[in-house]
Amino acid sequence: MAKGNAGKGPEDGSGKPDASGKPDGLGNPARSGKPERVRKPVVDRRIQPAPGTRQSVAAARQTNARSNRTQMYIGIVAVTLIAVVVIIGLVLNKKANASPVTDHPTSVNSTSSAAGGIVTVNGGGGSPPALVLDLYEDGLCPACQAFEAQYGQQIMKAVDEGKLTVHYHFLNFLNKASSSGDYSTRAAAALQCVAATPAAASTGLFLNFHKTMFTSGIQPAENGSADLSNVQIADIATKAGAPASAATCIKSGANIEQAKTTAEAGLASLTKATPAGQAVATPAVVRDGALLNLNTTDWLTNLLA
Repeated sequence: MAKGNAGKGPEDGSGKPDASGKPDGLGNPARSGKPERVRKPVVDRRIQPAPGTRQSVAAARQTNARSNRTQMYIGIVAVTLIAVVVIIGLVLNKKANASPVTDHPTSVNSTSSAAGGIVTVNGGGGSPPALVLDLYEDGLCPACQAFEAQYGQQIMKAVDEGKLTVHYHFLNFLNKASSSGDYSTRAAAALQCVAATPAAASTGLFLNFHKTMFTSGIQPAENGSADLSNVQIADIATKAGAPASAATCIKSGANIEQAKTTAEAGLASLTKATPAGQAVATPAVVRDGALLNLNTTDWLTNLLA
């Protein structure tokens, strides 16, 4: 038996590769003899979505889109409803403040008289009209100005046509709200002076002067810093067509005491006509001792029908 060359062959009996790097006797490739570096596995550190997450995100986006569209539609509907409410409010407000008559700016056929401080206005037509109203006002009352602006022409027209008689009662509870402290009384006295003008010279005079005294820019402001003097009121009456006798009456304050007495009596009669629990205020219209409801624009139209 032949002896092997121990320690000289490619293997030393240990099965380890030869350090020379030559191929071993088993056909394995040669190794350099240097230890190989062990490559660590590359770890993908990006966060991977859990199974089904991609679908959930897409669904969420679709849900958000639908939600945004829904909110947009709700917003559009809300804005539309608000616009409709505003428009309806404007229409109703315009209707509530509409003037039933706008083609009769001046009286052309009325006459006036004053008895006991109460001014009575009648028109043409011969026979007494079926409708007789008592109108309560204060010369400084802002609401009375609005009333005149809205219904003054309708009253003028009805009186001129002989369909209406009006008894004017002038109160003075707003004296304290005037700069002079007595404007309401002086205005009432002036209106009485004009109303007492002889019929031959007063056709349309009282109602036209009355309209001017309750016109914005002429009527003093409640709690204002100034009001009209008697001289200024007399000048307004003269421009309205009042004779010199009426102007003299106004300037002298001839009817002041009568105006005070009439105001007290008028307040008493208006209080009597006002239902219990309801505030006594001007303007007020009374028919046959009963206070009328002025909250509808056709209140006079219906009475004249």
